[in-house]
Amino acid sequence: MEVSLTGPALAVQTCARRLSAFGASDRQFVGGGPDARELSMRLGRGGGEELRAGVSWHGTSTLTRGRAASEATVQAMCGLMEVHGRDAGQPRRLGLEVASVASGVLAAQAVLAALVARSRGRPVSAVDTSVLEAGLVLASHYVAEATCPDPDDWTPPEGGPDPGPPFRSVDGCWFEIETLDPGAWRRFWSSLGAADADLGRAWTAFRARYFRGKCSLPPGLHQATARHRLDQIAAAAAACEVSLAPLRSYAEVLAGGESAGCLPLLSELEGAPPDPSVTVPPVREGLPLEGIEVVEATSRMQGPLAGLLLQMLGAHVLRVEPPGGDPIRLVPPYAGDDGYFFTCFNRGKDSVELDLAAASDRATLVELAAGADVFLHNWRPGKAAEWGVDPEALAARNPRLIYVHASGWGDAGPDRRPLGTDFLVQAHAGMGHGLNPEGEPPASSRVLLTDCLGALVTCEGALGGLYRREQTGRGCRVDASLLAGGMTLQAHVLDALRAGRETSRLQGRPLWGPLNRPLRTADGYVVADVAGDGEAFARLSRLCDVDPGDAPRFETETAIADRVRTGPATWWEEVLCEAGIPCAVVCSDPGKLPEDPDLGPLFEGVGGGCRAPAAPWRFACS
Repeated sequence: MEVSLTGPALAVQTCARRLSAFGASDRQFVGGGPDARELSMRLGRGGGEELRAGVSWHGTSTLTRGRAASEATVQAMCGLMEVHGRDAGQPRRLGLEVASVASGVLAAQAVLAALVARSRGRPVSAVDTSVLEAGLVLASHYVAEATCPDPDDWTPPEGGPDPGPPFRSVDGCWFEIETLDPGAWRRFWSSLGAADADLGRAWTAFRARYFRGKCSLPPGLHQATARHRLDQIAAAAAACEVSLAPLRSYAEVLAGGESAGCLPLLSELEGAPPDPSVTVPPVREGLPLEGIEVVEATSRMQGPLAGLLLQMLGAHVLRVEPPGGDPIRLVPPYAGDDGYFFTCFNRGKDSVELDLAAASDRATLVELAAGADVFLHNWRPGKAAEWGVDPEALAARNPRLIYVHASGWGDAGPDRRPLGTDFLVQAHAGMGHGLNPEGEPPASSRVLLTDCLGALVTCEGALGGLYRREQTGRGCRVDASLLAGGMTLQAHVLDALRAGRETSRLQGRPLWGPLNRPLRTADGYVVADVAGDGEAFARLSRLCDVDPGDAPRFETETAIADRVRTGPATWWEEVLCEAGIPCAVVCSDPGKLPEDPDLGPLFEGVGGGCRAPAAPWRFACS
């Protein structure tokens, strides 16, 4: 089948890279410029048939009417800059092109889902998604929290001007730590000489950073790490069973060898021969995964979001929870009967409670998997074998099963394997450097980037397994990880580093002037993106009554930024957009996004009055 891809350059490049793992060949760029691409490739069987895949900037939003856009304006619009800047008290741009890359992965998912649907009789001819919708997926739970109708049932940790993680040692090394045990937390900081009075409040703020997108810690904690070398701190962490990950540079990432691991790994299951006797019911209508059964035994965010994406594509998802339900249900504020975080990523799923420590309930799980198309879990390594639900055991019952393991590190990561959580993976993957410009300290983002991209890669792997099954008649094992999500976000950065062809970066770090950051206006912030476009920069200078003359670029940009301060944000947005300059008001409250008449159609109700981004794809049939 011929697959044609069109859209922003990085989204198309990312989609093509993803599809290459599933047999796409004969890739050929057929048009486009530096900011847009058209690409054709062959994937799977079917001569002469065509599937059109498109990535736009704004999707079905009314903003599509001729409005110029960019990665920066999308980050501003969907709330990512607001979340990324919460610790700083003002919006900050993410130095990695997170929305563009995520849209490329979403496009690859749509193509794979369409191919599965076509093999089952539904003639999908076109799919599309957008960079804006990808950005909203990354901001999902921040929107859900902000739209809860009763936020007063949740008292957030007291904030302050003091920074949170990462921490810095006396020898100048930045690092992240992680523990799920408050006792281990207290022992670690006590061993470094931190005052006991700081530790209780600090623990509350530290744990809440996953849900709140912010973290302010007592200065005494930073002072404690600043008195010790990194090797001393690492020894204390190991003794207290606290995980630690230095913020690696890109040179260290490339030397470590994990930089190529951005794709899900599909492998054959032993004891799973083709089963031609099984016929899959054809699907003529509905979503592409209609009739697909998924059993999901996951927690936190990566696994549940992957399961949600499969559900949005039409699969029926049965969620396995421990007795009493997933503890994440209790995280406030509440959206109906459950906490917003749980509701955001588990809406539309059915659930069953099983005590997997009991042999009878494990047997029930095996029976459920025997009747499923996909089994998805994120247990720690070795747990599946301990419980007798490893890939080979389930393949013996169901040779067509797609067995998906969503982990933190996969087969890579540090030698001494720390907890596989978002901020540790960001640190190890080098993202602290790619997210922040040259001249600033490296730091992870409070946006849960590897959780989100890890989920996208996990869903992609499950779809790839289903697509392969349609060709071979047999199931397979899929391994995806947070680290693969982090590497996916940076694949283009690392490619440029290897090739020695960096643009607007130095050793992977962004090179930014005043106009590459949110610009303060009289009543908020805007983003005006003229990077690499001399004509747009000249138009912006004229609109701001700034004569560049022979002045250095930095001075001219500073003068433009000073001029922008004199007018309101919406006025600047209107004026610059009319001039063809990508511009957007920076969202200051994710809870207001569903109320925006341009963006409202991109959201859906998820229970209790809470709202979250709707499915980010559209499918058309011939």
